[in-house]
Amino acid sequence: MVEKSYLETGNNKDARNGTDDGIGGDGDFDPSAPPPFKIAEIRAAIPKHCWVKNPWRSLGYVLRDVTVVFALAAAALYLDSWICWPLYWAAQGTMFWAIFVLGHDCGHGSFSNNHLLNNVVGHILHSSILVPYHGWRISHRTHHQNHGNVENDESWVPLPEKIYKNLDLTTRIMRYTVPLPMLAYPVYLWRRSPGKEGSHFQSLQ
Repeated sequence: MVEKSYLETGNNKDARNGTDDGIGGDGDFDPSAPPPFKIAEIRAAIPKHCWVKNPWRSLGYVLRDVTVVFALAAAALYLDSWICWPLYWAAQGTMFWAIFVLGHDCGHGSFSNNHLLNNVVGHILHSSILVPYHGWRISHRTHHQNHGNVENDESWVPLPEKIYKNLDLTTRIMRYTVPLPMLAYPVYLWRRSPGKEGSHFQSLQ
C-alpha cells in the first residue's frame, strides 16, 4: 500500500517536527524550517498533460502576443492623442513583458523540446525588447541553481542585515524605494548584480 503524500492528504502537520506548516511550537513562523512537502510531491500533483511541450501551441502564443503588440502600436498612431499615449505605454509595456516571458520559457527549455527552436525564438523575442538572450539565459540558470543564496545568487540576492544597516541613505532609497528599483533592470543587464563581473552583452561563463 502506497502512503499518501502530504498534498494528497491535505494534512497541514509537518511530520518531521510535529508542528504546523512552518509554524513553531510557540506559534511563530519559522522561515528557516523546511517545508512539509517535497518538490517531487508537487510535481506529482500536477496533471501529466501540463508537462507536454507543444511547439505549435507555443508558437501560437508568440503569434498572438506579437499581433497584440502591433495592434496596440497601430491604434496609438491612429488615435495620436495625449490621453491615449499614457494608456498605450502601460498596455504595451505589459505586452513587452509577455514577450519577455515567452523568451524566458525558451531559455528554460519549456517552449519546446527542440533546442534550436528555443534558442532562435528566444533570441528574436528578447532582442526585440533589447534583452541579450544568451547572456541572460546563462545568468538566469545560475540564479535558479543558487536561488536565495547570499553569495552565489545572480539576480535576487538577499542582503545581510549587517550590510543593509551600513548602507548610506541614498543607496537605500535607490535600491529599496518603489519605483526606483524597477528602473534598474537595464543597469542589471549591462553590469549584472553588485559583486558580479561581466555584462549580459558579453559572453558569460
